[in-house]
Amino acid sequence: MTAAAFFLSLVPLAVKLVPADSGITLSEKLVARGSVAMIVTFFLLKRRGESFVSGKPWLLFLRSALGTLGMVLYFAALEKLPLADTVTANKLSPFFVLLFSRLFLKEKLKKAQVLAIIAAFSGVALVADPHGVSVSGAMLMALASAVFAGAAYTTLRALSRYDSPLLVVFWFSVFSVVAFLPGTIANGVIPVKSAILPLLAIGSAGVMGQVLMTAAYRHAPGGKVAIYGYLSVVFAVAWQIAVFGEIPSIMMLCGALLVIAGGWANYRFG
Repeated sequence: MTAAAFFLSLVPLAVKLVPADSGITLSEKLVARGSVAMIVTFFLLKRRGESFVSGKPWLLFLRSALGTLGMVLYFAALEKLPLADTVTANKLSPFFVLLFSRLFLKEKLKKAQVLAIIAAFSGVALVADPHGVSVSGAMLMALASAVFAGAAYTTLRALSRYDSPLLVVFWFSVFSVVAFLPGTIANGVIPVKSAILPLLAIGSAGVMGQVLMTAAYRHAPGGKVAIYGYLSVVFAVAWQIAVFGEIPSIMMLCGALLVIAGGWANYRFG
């Protein structure tokens, strides 16, 4: 799970490293993200002899649509916000899973989980609005990406009784490629040399992170490994300093620590 968090932290870094003057569109980045995952999971499914047919097609479609919307908003926010801010806001998605699971799956919330949610949202409030000014549209996109990701993961909880994680990742990737390939063909550009490596990294780091996360959940209960996913926030802060030379503010770091603390509290007491 630690390795998964590392590779998944490389995805937003790669998105930020696509040169702004390269003409690469958002749809091209999303196709790059989905196409590599689609190819890798296709061969993994073939190797294991698993069926490509879903046990609940409509639920798989809903998970894919919600996940794609979340990814679109996440990538769009990355184009406008600092790396660490966007990743921290997106890390609210597990807390939306708790809320949606309570609303739609009728799962009970413990008091500690409620406190964890309050801590996490307070942390993102510090990241989003450290000086008491209005929250930007880009931050609202980052928060919305967490909402849709949380909805997608909630759907995945119900879908796990019918489909394997690899099958879900495969059809999610197919959905995103099919959705954005027409826009890429119509408005995309041939990548310049400086954009090729970041585009490949978006897809390859993403699928590595997903495969490693799947392996982590296969070998240990989710509650024992999920907390390590919050290391992606730590990695994002490190990338922001090392690659872009941007020092996060004290308020941003305090907000990130609150989000991680909320994640730990949910892991420890939830």
